[in-house]
Amino acid sequence: MVKDSLKPCLVQTSQGFSVNYKERLLYSKYNPQKSILTLIQNINILPGTIILCISPALNYGLPELVQKLPEDCCLFGIDAEPGLLELSKSDPCRKLSPDFPFTHIPAGELLSLPEKISALNDGRFRRCIRIDFSGGFAFHSEFYQQLYAACQNTVAQFWKNRITLVKFGRRYAGNILKNLPRISKSRSVEKVKRPIAVIGAGESAVKTLESIKQDRSSFYILAVDAVLQTLKAMNIKADAVICEEAQDLIAGAFTGALDSADRFFVSASTNPNVTKLCPGKNAFYATEYAETNFFKRLRSLQILENIIPPLGSVGLSAVELALKIRADDSVPVFVSGLDFSFSCGQTHAKNSFHEKNRRTKNCRLSGLENFASSFSPDAKPFTGKDGRTFYTTTPLSGYAELFAYRYTGTKNLFDAGKSGIPLGLEQKDIEAAGDIYHDNERASAEGNRSSPEKNKLRDKKITEFINEEKCALQEIKDIFTGRINLSPEESQKRLAQLLSDREYLYLHFPDGCRLDFSQDFLNRVRIELDYFLKILN
Repeated sequence: MVKDSLKPCLVQTSQGFSVNYKERLLYSKYNPQKSILTLIQNINILPGTIILCISPALNYGLPELVQKLPEDCCLFGIDAEPGLLELSKSDPCRKLSPDFPFTHIPAGELLSLPEKISALNDGRFRRCIRIDFSGGFAFHSEFYQQLYAACQNTVAQFWKNRITLVKFGRRYAGNILKNLPRISKSRSVEKVKRPIAVIGAGESAVKTLESIKQDRSSFYILAVDAVLQTLKAMNIKADAVICEEAQDLIAGAFTGALDSADRFFVSASTNPNVTKLCPGKNAFYATEYAETNFFKRLRSLQILENIIPPLGSVGLSAVELALKIRADDSVPVFVSGLDFSFSCGQTHAKNSFHEKNRRTKNCRLSGLENFASSFSPDAKPFTGKDGRTFYTTTPLSGYAELFAYRYTGTKNLFDAGKSGIPLGLEQKDIEAAGDIYHDNERASAEGNRSSPEKNKLRDKKITEFINEEKCALQEIKDIFTGRINLSPEESQKRLAQLLSDREYLYLHFPDGCRLDFSQDFLNRVRIELDYFLKILN
């Protein structure tokens, strides 16, 4: 009788069972458990660890692993071979009890595991490791490595976001509340039928803009805020400029250049000084910088629209918005100036905000060329798309990797930049687009505004939302100060209801991943109340 090599079969050895699968033994034929048990015995696992158990098969080593787990750890059973996954679930060697803390991930859901980890992580998990439990990992070793890297990046991204929130979270929330009255009077975001050119502030942007200038009407230019001064110097008017910077510094990029763009795509968390510059040109979108009930309420009320994920770079946000506003995926999007690198002595496009800012500060101690960036300890040389030597840093190369991970394979998304770091997109000259695509009737300014009825309804919702927030914050303050007399149990229950919908009061705390009722935590919340009440009033 010939055994079916496509089904896992138990093989009796002198010291337990092994598994024969696809004509390969997944454990030693002498002592199947020895290798994994030795590994588990020697491994050191820290608290807050997600463990990817690759190809657990007969589940050898899992009970021993659980016994030495510290607090806040999570186990996922990973196997891209359905037959081996079912073998682990059936547990033929009776290693697992019904309440064993172990989750098998179906083969069809493995690609969504990073998103699952992201949803689970409320600050408990700090790292991710993998353990290969059987020889089954060899059937899909490259896939497991990519999945492991994606899960590691998800956990790391959570903590990078936490660092950003600790530094800027208070400012983000404050800016949203300050910008709310302007949202109802903003323009709508129209659908674009022309080829879209996303222009960053890297060096490659200048050559692309020179090409576009020859056939300006055929392209919809969506530029980042830092390149607005370059557009002005080249006498090019962008269709839109995107800004999501929360700090005051970026307001200088708009000085004297307000007429170099038809409209400004501004994030709801953008610095209010920018949104006040030219209110008639504003079209708001929103960057969901954190998964919060506060954001969900604004979205459910349709106060915030055109919501995009937090990507950390205004260039990536511009690409995300370009893909959102194009009429359909047949409309090509070209990116240029998203170099995520720089040449020796020059870090941005000619005449860009950063370059002009450096020029104004020129002195004997600070020259026109920025050689310090190229020779900093974190700068790493590489050969760019045009064969020249460029330099990148850990944050910049991280953005490039995120770009490639997120956008590689996106239909009709092309790289028109001639220099800088490769982005994982098809290289395509932007000149060719002008020969194929033509202007599809430039949308009129009247057609791009929200209807008066929609603005009036949104204005009413915003007014109600602000009044509701003021009442809620005042109630929290009254509970803290004793003006509302409640028992300790009633007080905590009511505070939980009010604070869980207003995470902006504590999200920027170093320990603000979740609501805490310790006295120290509540004392800090009490301080924040006055800041946000002042904004709302």
